[in-house]
This record gives sequence, structure tokens and C-alpha cells, in this order.
Amino acid sequence: MTYEKEKRYIIPFDDVPSPRAIMPEIGVEERRGNFTEVETGFPEEVALREAKRCLSCRRCLGCALCWAECKPEAIDFSLPDQELDLGFDEVVLTRGQENGFHSFKPELGYGSYAHVITDLQFERMLSPTGPTDGLVVSPYDGEVPARLAIVQGNPGEEEAHLLSSAILGVNEAILALARTEGLQVTLVSPLCGPFKEKFLADAEKVAGLRIVDGAPMTVEKGADGAPLTLTFAQEGETQKAEFDMVVVLTKPEISSAIKSLSKKLGQEVL
Repeated sequence: MTYEKEKRYIIPFDDVPSPRAIMPEIGVEERRGNFTEVETGFPEEVALREAKRCLSCRRCLGCALCWAECKPEAIDFSLPDQELDLGFDEVVLTRGQENGFHSFKPELGYGSYAHVITDLQFERMLSPTGPTDGLVVSPYDGEVPARLAIVQGNPGEEEAHLLSSAILGVNEAILALARTEGLQVTLVSPLCGPFKEKFLADAEKVAGLRIVDGAPMTVEKGADGAPLTLTFAQEGETQKAEFDMVVVLTKPEISSAIKSLSKKLGQEVL
């Protein structure tokens, strides 16, 4: 029996071997005040069963259901199978979609305090399509912070990382300041030579942004309602300052799969 759908006739199937697996999700309470992924993914045995369920439906019968569901130009049944041998002068490998990062000191409070987040999470927050519609909101209490710290999570890294992460910190600060009235942002990071020479003068002109050439040490929180206390080293002395929210600048880490592919191809990952 056929029925009409968007002026195309579709043949309904009522002999699917097994129902689709339901994606597991964390509970509603677990989603509050954080950026934890809601869908946890299938366990291996469920994923294998789901793949087999999909592949076990039927072989292509030439029913043109795929053609009917897609636009006609999306599928060309006249194309013969073929293998292509392509030659390239150069291969460029990128990091892919995985947002992994190297570990940093747990003393900075990430994973212990909800209002200590990474630069990747902050970037998502600043996006108009992010979880807060582009607004800067503390995951701890849902309030708009008045004092925000952006700190270097890997202060002992090489100059190239310190340069790129400091630039990212300044850019994120500019976006946050533009969208949050009355916000004060402090960037705490060792400043490398190239940053001082090319970017520091312009960065110091950004209203509401204070730049500290120092190394973050710890982030601590007092009793409920108390702000976060950031301890950092500056010019050989230990300093402390209070903030409503802290963003940790991370060092991206290349996934093992990309590393393996890079080794096989003899190419550097950009």
C-alpha cells in the first residue's frame, strides 16, 4: 500500500526486524549548571546490534525509496561503480572535530568548581547558537559575572603555544566585554616576546581588560556564595584576586587516530 508524502509516493515498510535503539541520556538534574554532553552514546554491544539491525533490513531492491525521500538530483542511478586513483602534490592533515586538550594542574579548579571552565566551553558559550545564546553566564549560579579571569593552564609551554593562547584569550575577552555590561576581565598568562612586541599595546587599549604577565597557581572557593580566589605569581611575588568566574586557556591535543594517520602518511598535522 502506498501513501502520498510531499507529492511523492512512499512505500511504507512494516517488516523492520527490530526497533531502533534509544539513545541513553543523563538525567535532567545532572544537566544543570554544566556543559556535560546530554547524550552519552551507545555501549559497544548496543552499537553493534544497532549497526546489524540497520544492515539486516534488506539489500537494494531498486524500489527508489532513497530517490523519493531525497531530491531527484541527489542520486544518480546511472553512475557505474569505479575506483579513483588521485594524485596530489601535498596532503594537509587537520586535527578533526575532537576537542581534546592536554591536562593542566587540578589546582586551577577545573572539574571541582562549576564556574571554572575551559576556553573551548567559553567559546561555545559566546556563540549565539550556544547553550546561553551568546550570553556570559556563570554555570555555578546562572548569574552574569562582574569579574572574569582568563588564565593560562599550561604556563610552562613553548612560546608558540603561549602566543596563540594569549591571542585567543584576548579575543574571547573582547567578545565577552561586548556582550556583558559592566564586566571586568583579567587575563593572567606568561607573555612571550612576540605577544609583547606585536599585540600587547593594542590589547591594553581594550576597555575593561587587564593583562597580567604572570603564572596562575591555584583557584579556590570559600563558603557558599563566596567568589573564586585566584592565586598567581607576578614578578616573583604571589598575588591574589577574587573573581566570579574563571576560564582556563588549554593546549589542544591531537587525537591518537590523527597521530596514527599522520605517521602513515609522513605528514605533519597542522
